[in-house]
Order: sequence, then C-alpha cells, then structure tokens
Amino acid sequence: MKAIGIIAEYNPFHNGHAYQIREIKKRTGAAYVVAAMSGNFVQRGAPAIVDKYARADMALRCGADLVIELPVTWAVSSAEAFAWAGITLFEKMGCVDGVCFGAETDDLALLARIADILAEEPKSYREAFASHIRAGVPFPAARMRALRGVAARRETDAFTDGRDNSAPHAQSVFSEDELTLALGSPNNILAIEYLKAMKRRKSPLKPLLLKREGAGYHDTALSPLASATAIRHALSPSDGTVSPKASFAHLDNAMPKPALAVLRDCLLNAPALRSDDFSSVLGWRLLSLGRTELAHIYDMTPEIAARLSKNSSRFCSFSQFCALMKSRDITYTRMSRILTHLLLDITDETVALGRSLDAVPYLRILGFRESSTPLLTALKASATVPVISKLADAGSLLEKSAYRFLEKDIFAAELYAQTQAVKAGRPLPVSEFKRQIVRVKNTVTPATKKSAD
Repeated sequence: MKAIGIIAEYNPFHNGHAYQIREIKKRTGAAYVVAAMSGNFVQRGAPAIVDKYARADMALRCGADLVIELPVTWAVSSAEAFAWAGITLFEKMGCVDGVCFGAETDDLALLARIADILAEEPKSYREAFASHIRAGVPFPAARMRALRGVAARRETDAFTDGRDNSAPHAQSVFSEDELTLALGSPNNILAIEYLKAMKRRKSPLKPLLLKREGAGYHDTALSPLASATAIRHALSPSDGTVSPKASFAHLDNAMPKPALAVLRDCLLNAPALRSDDFSSVLGWRLLSLGRTELAHIYDMTPEIAARLSKNSSRFCSFSQFCALMKSRDITYTRMSRILTHLLLDITDETVALGRSLDAVPYLRILGFRESSTPLLTALKASATVPVISKLADAGSLLEKSAYRFLEKDIFAAELYAQTQAVKAGRPLPVSEFKRQIVRVKNTVTPATKKSAD
C-alpha cells in the first residue's frame, strides 16, 4: 500500500486540485491520497467560504481518500508554521510515504537548495536577515535580500560560522535570477517551507513537486483554469454582496461537478462567510483586552499591540481595521492573521503548548471514502498519536494538555457555525460534538483539464 499526502485548504476545491490528485496516483502508483486540510479558518487569516465538512466532502468526491484536520493554531499561522505542522501530521500518521505540493516551477533541486540554507541558517544569512528586519524591511523582502547576500558570497566563504565549507554547502549558492523565480509566488514559498520542514525534522517523507498549471494565485478571472481566489470572488465579490444562485452557472467549468454540487447545496442552505462577518466579535475583543493582554496574542509585538489599542476607537470592521493597521513592515495578510489570532484567542501560550506537543498531538478525521478502509486500518496500527473519529471520545483518548490544544479547534468551529447562524437569521447546527465525519462511497470523477492550485 502506498499513500501520498497533500497539505491543502480546498477553499473551495477546483479543477486544479482534482488534477493534482489524479497526477499523484498516475505518477506514483499510490493507492491512496490523504489531505491534511485547514479547518474553518485558513492561512491568510480569514474564514473559509464553507465549513470544513463541506470542503472535505468536495475533496473525497473528487479523488481524495482521507481528510484529516490541520489544527487551527497552525492553519492560521505563517507559511513556516503551516508547513511544519502539515509535514508533522503526515509523519505521525506513520503510513504516508511522501508529500506532494505545487509550485510555479518544476525545479525541485533549486527549491531544495534554498530550503537547505533556510533550514540551516548560516551565520551570514542570520546576520543579514536580522539587519534588514531591524531596518523595518517586511519579512518576505528581508529574507530575499539576506539570501541574495549569501548567494553573492564566494563558495569558499559562503558559510563562516565554523561549519565545513565543502561541496554540500557550496552547491547551495545560486543566482539572483534563481532566487527571483523561486521566491516570486506564494506557492513556491510554501513549497520551500515544506522542504525546509522535512530537512529540519529529518523526515522520511519523500517530496513530490507538481508544477502548477493555469491561472495565477491572485487571478480573479473565471475559466476552466480558475484559481480558488477567482471562485471565491465570483461567489462573494469585494463589494460584500453574495448571490450564489446567479453565480453557480459561471462555475460549471471552474470546478469538478461533484464539488460544485456540494458547494451549491451548502450556499443555498447557509451563507458564505467573510472576515467582516466576525467584525462584532473582533470589535468586542479589542475593547475587552488591554495593551498588555493584546501583546500576548500570537505574532503580536508590543508595538503592534500599542497601535491596535490606540486606534481601537477607529474600528468599523475587520477588513477596514486590517487595512488601517497594516504598515510598511506589516503586510495586510500578516495583520489579518494577527486579528484572526485575536478573534480565536490564539496566544503565545497556545503556540508554546502546541510546540511542546510537537505540533500535532492528535489526528482528527474529517472524512474518508469507503474504499479507503485498508488505509484506516493501517492508520490505527501505525499512528503515533491518538486518532479521533468521534469528538465525544477525545476526552478519554487525549491527555489534558492535548485536549486543551484541541479545544481551540472546537472553539473555532463553534464560532464559525454561530456566526453563520446569525448571518442566516435562523438556527443552524452549532454543536461540533454532534457533527458526523463525512463518508463517501467510491466514485469516479470525470476527467477535467489542468488548472490552478
């Protein structure tokens, strides 16, 4: 039995995701594809357009065999923490052979060389990076400049912190053009983070790189090659209106039919959520926490906490305040994540607890295909942490510290469901403990064209 993992959000699932699953099975002969998927909040610091059960259902109906939830603490973190947790999750399954990820390039060797430097952090890189950060350069640009500095050094003195400067390190020197190519897109950056995590963990997992096809990550045009961003924009335009009945017809070619059917059913019964739907809760959090308490929110600095506290009276909505608080050295996306941490009460203590538990202290199943029963049997035998298929059993399966970490997932799910109920103006199922995992009969998904990731 061979199983390959994918770390994903499926927000929502589209043709590119279906293509990736098909290609994995075609190229590797894998019997199973496992998705480690974000829950109800995603890495850019926003709610998913539909909940995790619906997105798991989409994936399972379109070729995935098993979906496991990535804990929310890491799902809404930086690319580094997101990737580290995803790789750790697959390692703890004990029955996954490799991890597949998409990028704008198929040059795995180039991405691996950059990941090696970032994983080892030689003295020359550390000093240059720290210097740029102190100067107020945003993190992505600071990393790019520091790597350029390393690349500009001669092979014989590229690493000056007492390490062996022989061939393995010399081959990590690359050109500025290579750096621009490798660090020029979110997908490439995530791919490097996956490789870095594997390097640091000395992971037995094998990397499989699949070059993205189709529209760019931020492209909002609908087509058979449409990105998830384009689909979300069609369903919930930037003006805040949501008219799914009018929009579904335009998505026929952008999503596999089984996934579109699930999405349509969800949005005709419950509204799509946007960050601004959580504005009231976020506003209350800003008013209820003092500057010192704000400073303990994950990824918050004392300076950011002071700015948020000082400007709390100017708060109107999540997106408005995020735009107001971003700065030259704090991007909109990072600020959105910080505000989401505040919304979900993800603190420095939460992250310290997660790290003490090696990121993933449980494997929570969101759904599976009935044909994947042999994989589930293997998982129960090989997993190095408890496997949770029924949330009510978690209390007896987990140690107290692991259950405390799980409570963040539960809270995030319940807040999402409650906010959706308020927006719908009618009661919706809100208890996470009553939700059943998704079970999908084995189906064959019609072939679709290559698409964006």
